[in-house]
Amino acid sequence: MSWNNFDNSTAGEGGFMNTTVNDSTAGEDKANLKRGQNCVPVMIAHLVRYGEKLTVWGTPVRLVTFVGLVRKIEPTSTKVSFEFSDDTGNISGLKWLEGDTANYESPVKVNSYARVHGMIRDQGEDHYVLIVNIQPMDHLMELLSHHMEVTLMSLQGASMVNKVANNDHSMGNQSVQNGSVNNSNANSGLNRQQQMVLDIIENSDPEFGAERDQIKSAVAPNVPPQMVDEILEFLSAEGHIYTTKTDDYFKAI
Repeated sequence: MSWNNFDNSTAGEGGFMNTTVNDSTAGEDKANLKRGQNCVPVMIAHLVRYGEKLTVWGTPVRLVTFVGLVRKIEPTSTKVSFEFSDDTGNISGLKWLEGDTANYESPVKVNSYARVHGMIRDQGEDHYVLIVNIQPMDHLMELLSHHMEVTLMSLQGASMVNKVANNDHSMGNQSVQNGSVNNSNANSGLNRQQQMVLDIIENSDPEFGAERDQIKSAVAPNVPPQMVDEILEFLSAEGHIYTTKTDDYFKAI
């Protein structure tokens, strides 16, 4: 979709990105779409309008991040429900509580800004965000920064399309190339090599994460460089990690 077409389709909604809707049925979307591997900055209007069919330059989106004002927090024994708003709209968020998080205390308060990372979910004609991480916004400049990130995403869209096309590997190939499922970690569902890479990323620089070549050096000679690239793609596709300042820097969710 061209830039002009996008401008016409989102006039008055505060949208920045080139977004399109796939014409296939919901069942086909579930079976066939390969979600984008990056955590994509969005405005709430994008989530409200497109839901799970949100795409960025033709690439379906898996993980999103947005900055919103917390309007409501409703905790229960199994989940915490949130309501968020920004200049473009309102949306609900849901965080499920499991195990040690049964006594979960929200890190954010009503009428304060929060940075949210999550996955888009549809419920009938309504849409909500399945929250992976939520943190208070430390400074109002982060709000401006987020708007700039959304704008930058639209400008970098063409390169994203090329990257996804060049890295279009199936999950089945990942399983074969990364070793037998007998080596899988029972708790995380990852095999030994995948867990090694994830551990390095989780313990990396808190701002930008771990750089690709640094990861390769850290796991050598146990994991070949090519396998590291494949593992990073797999972890991204599964929602364990996302890229930060470039496509070669990774942070854990």
